[in-house]
Amino acid sequence: MKSNIFAFTLVELLVALSIVSTISAVSLIGFRHYLPEYRLKAAAFQIKSAMQRASSFASKTNCQYRIAFDPNKMFAKTGDYEIQKGNASIQSDYLPECQNNSFHVGHIDQKGISIIAWTNNPIFQPNGTIASLATITLQNLKGQKLYITTSIAGRILIKK
Repeated sequence: MKSNIFAFTLVELLVALSIVSTISAVSLIGFRHYLPEYRLKAAAFQIKSAMQRASSFASKTNCQYRIAFDPNKMFAKTGDYEIQKGNASIQSDYLPECQNNSFHVGHIDQKGISIIAWTNNPIFQPNGTIASLATITLQNLKGQKLYITTSIAGRILIKK
């Protein structure tokens, strides 16, 4: 009598499982080596996105916007920043942008990343330019740094 049932033996399953677990362990070690760099890049893109948001708000509302990074004045954590609305040409104060009755305060979501320096708080004009050029420096726990720079033409770049 011939059977048409095809199956794996217990030994074959154990060999396949050991191969998969070995490959997973080796790749996890490599992934942990690159994880701080990935987190640094993600934090830089997060801040760049907030800057693009402020630029978009400036164009939409015909009012200046800026990103404030000063933790001594308004924030509890070093990774916090705030999108503020104002208009320096008529000497008005910059006020926190309100959305749903709360201030728009952003925070770097990545573990081990901090804003260690900034030259200015970038001011975004309604015409798409940036009035106050800025360089924001981010650093991870391994000491790697990324710089977010702005240009007068409104470009926001991430550099090593």
